[in-house]
Amino acid sequence: MLLAKGRVDLRFAAIIGLVGLLILAIACGNNPAPGPVIDEAVPVPPAKAAPANALVPPAKPEAAVAPVPPAKPEAAVAPVLPANPEAADTYSIYNMGIFQEPSTRNYWNYFGGTGGDVWTAYVLDGIATTLYDYSHQRFDWVPLLADGFPSPLIKETIGGEQYWTAEVKLKKNAYWSDGEQITASDFVFVVDTALDMELGNNFYGVIDPDFLSHVEAVSPHVVKVYFYAEDPDGEPLSPGMSVWQFGLGFAPILPEHYWGPVVAQAKQAGDIASQQEALFSHIPENEPTANGFVSKRWEASAFVENVKAKNWWREGTKVFLYENGAYREDDPSDLYDVTYYGDAVGPISLEIEIGPHVDSEIFNVYSSQDAAILALQAGEIDYVFNPLGLERGLQNKIKSAADLEIVSNPANKVRYLGFNTRKEPFNIKGFREAVATLIDKEFVTGTLLQGSAFPAYSMVPEGNGAWHNPDVARIGEGLNRTERLEQAVALLKRAGFTYDVEPQMSEDGNYVEVAGEGLRMPSGQLMPELEILAPSSGYDPMRSTFAIWIERWLNDAGIPTKAKLTGFGVIVDTLFSENVESDLDMWIMGWSLSLFPDYMEAYFHSRNIEDGVNWGGYSNPKFDALAKQFLNDDTIEASRTRVLEMQEFLAEDLPYVVLFTPELIDAYRPTKLRFPYTNALGGIEFINGLHRTVQID
Repeated sequence: MLLAKGRVDLRFAAIIGLVGLLILAIACGNNPAPGPVIDEAVPVPPAKAAPANALVPPAKPEAAVAPVPPAKPEAAVAPVLPANPEAADTYSIYNMGIFQEPSTRNYWNYFGGTGGDVWTAYVLDGIATTLYDYSHQRFDWVPLLADGFPSPLIKETIGGEQYWTAEVKLKKNAYWSDGEQITASDFVFVVDTALDMELGNNFYGVIDPDFLSHVEAVSPHVVKVYFYAEDPDGEPLSPGMSVWQFGLGFAPILPEHYWGPVVAQAKQAGDIASQQEALFSHIPENEPTANGFVSKRWEASAFVENVKAKNWWREGTKVFLYENGAYREDDPSDLYDVTYYGDAVGPISLEIEIGPHVDSEIFNVYSSQDAAILALQAGEIDYVFNPLGLERGLQNKIKSAADLEIVSNPANKVRYLGFNTRKEPFNIKGFREAVATLIDKEFVTGTLLQGSAFPAYSMVPEGNGAWHNPDVARIGEGLNRTERLEQAVALLKRAGFTYDVEPQMSEDGNYVEVAGEGLRMPSGQLMPELEILAPSSGYDPMRSTFAIWIERWLNDAGIPTKAKLTGFGVIVDTLFSENVESDLDMWIMGWSLSLFPDYMEAYFHSRNIEDGVNWGGYSNPKFDALAKQFLNDDTIEASRTRVLEMQEFLAEDLPYVVLFTPELIDAYRPTKLRFPYTNALGGIEFINGLHRTVQID
């Protein structure tokens, strides 16, 4: 394995080689896709490969609820084209459709505040850069701003304190869109800001204050990172792959010369919460970017337009993936021609040229998915982001159009029912297990959603084959209605719940013959009416369908429950509310997941209750110990062992009931768009519409 300027240390090469092999397994066959597939939208998870899903981070086909009538596509404000007619003929626009207003144009708010939804992720993808990235299609771990891989971690004693340290060289031909050079100071600035201002959410995932002490600029193009060698109790610490290679290596890098004064002013706002609010509320104008596009116009509820950056340092780079696993880049400046993961010989599986190949990209905002699909059919747009999935009727509409095409790929998303485990009855495992037993995932996904989604039991979807555990507990699978009710009642009674009247199914198993009454919790209190927050059918029929049926099944068991179908933003506000401990019962949401599954630590470790995305307040010392070990694991083999164990633990302890993965489908106009490829885990949407490599005919 050769770098541009020297050799890879063999101790580190062993790690990155295994990463490449596992990621290759993901892309090349260890991820069976159950039939056609779709995608989602939700808060983006800690972005170590993303989104996710973010947060994410992240359903749409419907049944059991009234279908939403097709909406007439809104006319977005037309972008301004060049005045010269000849120039207009060559001015290329990538017209895309989204059906939710992006939350923010402030990257700090997107990554560390309440603006971390998938719609915002699409729009802001042209702003930040990172030290490392994933390759196209195969998702090899490769340098981006970094000039090669990091030096091996070594233990140093500085000022009487021990640290694990490593250095990373930066490319010298990288510039912000305004012409300023990208340097180590930009990286240090973001890390220092995140640590000083205690930024949470995704920042907490990639700049982990429990492991990272500080970073420094050794020179304009060399950064040095310092990780703690001991925790506050004197126990040894070591930065595992989720903390370093797939953590800090994916931290966003933003321009200090633009954001420095904004951050300095925000730090004068008072306490930490006030400082964060001041930073997140800043509306950037003429912000320098490092990822191919700059913001031009943002028309509320109409469209967002980004235009091609004039001097993006990656433009013109040619990328070659070889069937033997090798990865090669040809840099147009000839400064950074590199080959990783073996010798670049033999057949080439993918060859692409980094753009952007378009002058402008426009994200047209529609009121619903129906409206966006109608706009696609009408020729107003050429691609629709479908993070929620596509119900069968809309799929059939697209298939009937001669100039449109649908492609399907394995999804890297989950939809789930979450519990507020801070309070009774959700803090009782037997109750959570009873709820999981009552939910007939196969009935909803197969019968009601007509195969547009697939039942799921693990936090790592089947599509992410290198990390998925197929042997987790599959609670409730294969049971009929009578068996579900009987087992749920038995679980509740075993956990200390009592009934005045126990529910009973009819002899034929078709209906509840005797309704459950007087269910009391182990404390002796009557069970209050519980609430399930879920997106409305207008936003996501898949999740609303699940909510309605879960409400019915819980009431069948004598558990008084009401599904509250509401706006996506309302749910997000509740999850981030100061009163979440008391106000939240259950909620149905989803995550668009990262490739490296460190999100399980982020979602469920108790340290992430206050400043992270452990919204349900889940706290289990045994899981915390597993997750802590995962953070210290520094090999793929150890990380994978821990990931399998965490999946098993969560499937049994049930802080979430994982419900389904959506069928992942991309719809576009092939007569207008030429994608370099359409087959990849997560599909076209997962890589933000391939906006830096698509070509317009």
